[in-house]
Amino acid sequence: MNTLTKETARSLAKVINSRLSTCYNDDLVAILGTGRESNNEQAVQSWLLSRFAHIEVGRTDMLMEYALEVLIQHLDDLRLDVAIGGKSEQKTPQSFIPAKALTERELRCIARAIYLLISNEQSKPYLDALIEVVLKGDGNTIEKITAWVFTHTQIYSYFPSELTLPLAQRLMHKLKQAGESY
Repeated sequence: MNTLTKETARSLAKVINSRLSTCYNDDLVAILGTGRESNNEQAVQSWLLSRFAHIEVGRTDMLMEYALEVLIQHLDDLRLDVAIGGKSEQKTPQSFIPAKALTERELRCIARAIYLLISNEQSKPYLDALIEVVLKGDGNTIEKITAWVFTHTQIYSYFPSELTLPLAQRLMHKLKQAGESY
């Protein structure tokens, strides 16, 4: 038996990614990956390597099914945490770690990840309309969320993805408040 290699993780990620249903090709980047991957497949690969780094690889088909099940459960848990109003603290920058500025691409990946996490709660047209009311401004839904993320933070310490969950929870709270008043 061998441990999970980068090549095996890449192959598993390709199959697992093809079985996932998401809105964009990079909306998992700021959830599963570090936030620097190019697409969902690479984010799934990063997640596999971090989550299953020391698992013995025997039957790849069994590992793939198990990893897919764990991944879907992880995403469902995150969505539930956002939906019920969990509060994750946004990490405060440490003075001994230089802060890094978010790029436009990283902001967009975080916005798409936030949309994926909050979209489980409502129907898409209702959610888009609610975001339109709450966030105002120009552009489509993702552009509005991107601008909102930018107004809340422009830096991170370790990985851009560290910002996703706390910002998703904050936006969901804001959307719930608006939804209750309409």
